Amino acid sequence: MAKDILKRRVLLVDDEEAIRESLGELLTECGFNVSLADSVDNAVKVLENETDVEAIISDLKMPKKPGIELLRYLNETQRKIPVIFLTGYGTLESCQEAVREGAFDYILKPIDDKDKVIFPLKHAVEQFRLEKKNKEMQLDILRMAEEHQALVDQILNDAEAKNKVQERIGAIVNKWKKA
Repeated sequence: MAKDILKRRVLLVDDEEAIRESLGELLTECGFNVSLADSVDNAVKVLENETDVEAIISDLKMPKKPGIELLRYLNETQRKIPVIFLTGYGTLESCQEAVREGAFDYILKPIDDKDKVIFPLKHAVEQFRLEKKNKEMQLDILRMAEEHQALVDQILNDAEAKNKVQERIGAIVNKWKKA
């Protein structure tokens, strides 16, 4: 299991350097490969350059753009990366908005127990991988169905050709029998 975790890429987005550094170190110690961003705009740049991000942990409240904008960006671009929000200013309204937009989880700061982050993060990555695998399997099934249909069409065409040849041979045989 630990070997599998080493391959997991996580994007950590927080405007506070101390939180980025401390949480980034914690995630690295737990075996995650961590990319850091200090804003939604920089997170988008990271996502444009790194296609292997499997989960995002983002602060919800940041000065320029709130973290919810990152989730909206993912929804608009149809990237199904799970997002876990961290916030020190949790309200029922902000939690509901995050859930409506498709957040994977919502965690209140301060994080006094690493499992509050690690446990949902592992589940988020696992969900991402399962959905990716499911999509790949659906594409494989579609490809196999298309190949199957092409083979059926070829067999039917070959059968039609065989029938035509047999009809011609039969006609020739009948003609020679009459002669």
